[in-house]
Amino acid sequence: MLKHGYRLALASVVFLILVVLFFTNNETPPETSSIESTKTLRIGVLPDQDPETLKKRFEPVLDYLSEKLQLSCELIVPKSYPDLLRLFHDQKVDLAYFGGYSYVKARQRDGAIPLVMRRIDTRFTSLFIVKADNPAQTLESLENRSIAFGSSLSTSGHLMPRHFLQQKSITPESFFSSVLYSGAHDKTAYWVRDGKVDVGAANATTVRSMLEKGLIKPNEIRILWETPPYADYVWAIRPQFAEGFNTSIRDAFLQLSPSNADHSRILENLNAIGYIPANPDEFLSLANIAQETDAMLTADKLN
Repeated sequence: MLKHGYRLALASVVFLILVVLFFTNNETPPETSSIESTKTLRIGVLPDQDPETLKKRFEPVLDYLSEKLQLSCELIVPKSYPDLLRLFHDQKVDLAYFGGYSYVKARQRDGAIPLVMRRIDTRFTSLFIVKADNPAQTLESLENRSIAFGSSLSTSGHLMPRHFLQQKSITPESFFSSVLYSGAHDKTAYWVRDGKVDVGAANATTVRSMLEKGLIKPNEIRILWETPPYADYVWAIRPQFAEGFNTSIRDAFLQLSPSNADHSRILENLNAIGYIPANPDEFLSLANIAQETDAMLTADKLN
């Protein structure tokens, strides 16, 4: 009896060991990636300018990141703002340069983790621009005229300009004769210059950069009104990556210094003087505005 009991006990122990080994060897691997397991970092950027302009603008920082992280970096310019969100959701983009509006949606849907922002992104602004010879002095004087926003998912080209118009008791669809969406900030500026629309809402940094580079001349457009500041652009990564990987990317951006000649050229391309860590709390107000605007636009479509 003792020998039989000993055999049963031994068999039980062996069985338990086999069970533990089975589950240990077959457990689902954690859904994280590290620098070592990532051969190519796929970087998506907002298509808020001409694709060729975007390639020239972002290629230097991709070369910098590739060297710092010791991996290949691939630039992905999506067809549209919604396309960038789709690529991020489908895990075809790892690191994305979002506007505040698209970041809020990516965080809500896919848990996007904010890494860094330019210093100017904590106090970003939009411009309402008109043709230089337009006699209008206020937005209120443009009733029954046409307006152009950028992409419907643009923070500086749609969401916040619409928000500030609403604060002036101006609902675009009922106040203006027509509401158009150009899809990009530079295109909005060209539409105003060429007289396709009477007023356009666009990213302040893009418009001023176009004026400085001579892409649009000061005698062709005029700034009618500049909005109050708000939080906007941010670099964000998918949540599947390990914290160490995220930190390496964050640190690479934070180390960019205008006192370094090579870094200065990179920063100039990005309209930046430096980067700071991004905090999700920066976008709480923007998230509330986005929720209210989405609800209002949905209600308008249903009516």
